[in-house]
Amino acid sequence: MITPDVAGRILDGVRNVSLDLGLSTSYINVARETVNLRGHDVRLDDIREIARKENAVFFPDNGSFYQVAISSERFYKLVPTECAPTLEIDGVRMHRTKETTPDKDTDEKLGVLGVNGGRVLDTCMGLGYTAVGALVRGAEVVVSVEREPPVVMVAQMNPWSSRLFEGEIRLLLGDSFSVVDAFPGGFFDWVIHDPPRLTHAGHLYSEEFYRKLYRIMASGGKLFHYTGEPRSRYRGVDLQRGVQRRLRAAGFCGMKYHTGVMGITCEK
Repeated sequence: MITPDVAGRILDGVRNVSLDLGLSTSYINVARETVNLRGHDVRLDDIREIARKENAVFFPDNGSFYQVAISSERFYKLVPTECAPTLEIDGVRMHRTKETTPDKDTDEKLGVLGVNGGRVLDTCMGLGYTAVGALVRGAEVVVSVEREPPVVMVAQMNPWSSRLFEGEIRLLLGDSFSVVDAFPGGFFDWVIHDPPRLTHAGHLYSEEFYRKLYRIMASGGKLFHYTGEPRSRYRGVDLQRGVQRRLRAAGFCGMKYHTGVMGITCEK
């Protein structure tokens, strides 16, 4: 993997660079008109072209470079940050990147929830940082659900998501609204619900869905629900207040909004 920043460093003469988005560094060989990137010989002109790009990640194949991006009904691409990359869909970033990084933000969310062992449900996989983070915190069972195949494909290309596909995490392809019906009652100790925007997945903000989550959670189980900033509104409606009202109606208690991670924790 190579980013515009790494391409610029190569052109500046740096020979120890990261080819996996910051996870490690590698020594590269530069000839007169080519660069060898872990066995891939690529043209120096292509490196110059990448250096002129912004907010993109590229990989070499057969002497050429291709962007880590998929265009279907929507446009999905991997976007570099100061640390772990984020996923961008139709120009909207799926992680908080202002004054934080996706990996740090994920760890803080798991921290406020208090994940420590037990069974974890990650309702919206994305790049899988939440599911992997739950494993790091000792979760015994982690189930992660993703609705969109292009998201899974981007995650498979992302070095930071590699543990997601090593067999420790149960991956399910489908809409969480329907998938959760297959789980037994009282199964999960922790649920992390970080859904897309309300305009893209309104059913995942519904009281009906919250009741489904309540059913599959163990007594005393805890839920984290990302809502965004306290002032977030949809068609004039206070999003956070509406979410809390519907969670209470579904049976949850102990509501608390966490400003740092812009989400609500509650308990069954």
